[in-house]
Amino acid sequence: MSTQRIARLVVALLAGTALAGCGGGTSHTASSGDDGAPSATLPALQTKLRAITVDECATRSAAEIYPTCARFVREVQNVVPAARAEAGAVPSAAALTAAADTVDAAVNRFARDQCVAVGGPSGAADVCGPDLAAVQQGLGALVAAVGR
Repeated sequence: MSTQRIARLVVALLAGTALAGCGGGTSHTASSGDDGAPSATLPALQTKLRAITVDECATRSAAEIYPTCARFVREVQNVVPAARAEAGAVPSAAALTAAADTVDAAVNRFARDQCVAVGGPSGAADVCGPDLAAVQQGLGALVAAVGR
């Protein structure tokens, strides 16, 4: 892993942790119902998604980079529940749900096709490249649905 990639990852994790900590304390307010205001955790989710999109596994050719992207795919997978939880705070809940479903399906294909194997060879580029490309595209749709 390159020093630049490690540095970006550390910055992204610190930013996400800081914002998640700030948002967590304000999201549990007493309310008589949904007032239509954006969730306090939406900005933290947007920050996390922006951080993930600069990862080299999101920006480089999927067919070339996929063997090193297990962590990236897990990060994308792990952000989906938070995105689904924010469906009421975005302009189109349907677009967010569709994007989350796309990400889930792409992550499942990536895992099913054994695109990253621990201690052994990973899947073939002609299968795993398109699988990672689908994760990349799903992430893009998720970012668009959540907004910046």
